[in-house]
Amino acid sequence: MDFDCNTEPEYLAPMSELRKIRESLGLTQGALAALAGTSQPQILRLENGSRKLTKEWAIRLAPGLHTTPEALLFGSGGPVGMAVMGIIEAGQFRDISLIDQTEDRPRIAVARDERFPDADQYALQVSGDSMDELFPDGCYVTCVNWADTGMELRPGLIVHVERTIGSLVETTLKEIAGQPHRYSLRPRSKNPKHKTINFGADDGVEVTVRGLVTGRWEPIIF
Repeated sequence: MDFDCNTEPEYLAPMSELRKIRESLGLTQGALAALAGTSQPQILRLENGSRKLTKEWAIRLAPGLHTTPEALLFGSGGPVGMAVMGIIEAGQFRDISLIDQTEDRPRIAVARDERFPDADQYALQVSGDSMDELFPDGCYVTCVNWADTGMELRPGLIVHVERTIGSLVETTLKEIAGQPHRYSLRPRSKNPKHKTINFGADDGVEVTVRGLVTGRWEPIIF
């Protein structure tokens, strides 16, 4: 680890900062301890200031907190994790655009996808069952802004799409199916009520791919 710091052997991070980062990721003290290979009482001591945060401790804790040792020691890391931009309705189109959803967004404990280092990346919470073979209700999907991927549409990609009808914007999650110039949006569901949606099937309806789904995240409940 090559970063410069004060010659003192130990550095006291504000206890509220370490706790704030942990809580922003939805981690308990015990969960962070497991990630860092230590015990819950040790995390408690680090957060309440009875144990000082050394460089060695920062190196152990940083990966589980999705931040850097420098940020833990010097408070320069900014937000951690990935912002949840809203709810995606994987059962029917959801009558709301991402732009209209709250700016006070939660964050989940996932790192950016390194395949798209310069792309805008975000997370969505899944609601509904039209994609439950891959993404069960309540889980989170991680996405890359489609315009930043440089990719062409092809069957098998899972995408976040918006359908515009007049001034109404609706969002959903589907799999690309079909052939070039005849693509459709296919559900991946155990529920037979969900049907494929064809691009351009309805006059006055515009379907736009907004994001490429790159992964799934689910918190462990304990």
